[in-house]
Amino acid sequence: MKMNGYTFAELNGKEDLIEEIRSLESKLQEQTGEPITLIAYEKEQAGNGERA
Repeated sequence: MKMNGYTFAELNGKEDLIEEIRSLESKLQEQTGEPITLIAYEKEQAGNGERA
């Protein structure tokens, strides 16, 4: 999925990063009392649609 110059970040095989995201989601939920979902995007390079 593309969104204004961003595409979903490729996190396959990066379980340590995924765990950090999940941990931060939990912390934010504890602090706000609301369910929080973080979504990782990568910025595309200008003009060519490739990841930065």
